[in-house]
Amino acid sequence: MKKSIISAIILMLSAVLLISITGCSSSKTTAPTTVTLTSGNSVNIVNFAFTPGTLNISVGTTVTWTNSDSVTHHIASDTGVFDSGDMSQNAAYSFTFSNAGTFPYHCTIHTYMKGTIIVK
Repeated sequence: MKKSIISAIILMLSAVLLISITGCSSSKTTAPTTVTLTSGNSVNIVNFAFTPGTLNISVGTTVTWTNSDSVTHHIASDTGVFDSGDMSQNAAYSFTFSNAGTFPYHCTIHTYMKGTIIVK
């Protein structure tokens, strides 16, 4: 009886050790990726990034950006086509794209934040 209990304890400890060695945990991180959507009309600002980073839409589509961060952001087209002004948390800004083209944009406050709207 003692041998079975000891064997069971050793087996359980071995399983725990194997799990910890193989890295079965939720502490791993992955690099951020750019998501490209083929349809839709919204961009979420979260964790200092535009999601999706690239949005494909049709001419005449209105895109709405929503600031889900707790800090202010300010969206501006790289070529001056649109400008949201300062957007506090939960604020939204919409713009209707009436011409085809590629429209890169950024946050004027956090200039490393970049996105692109592709209008076909």
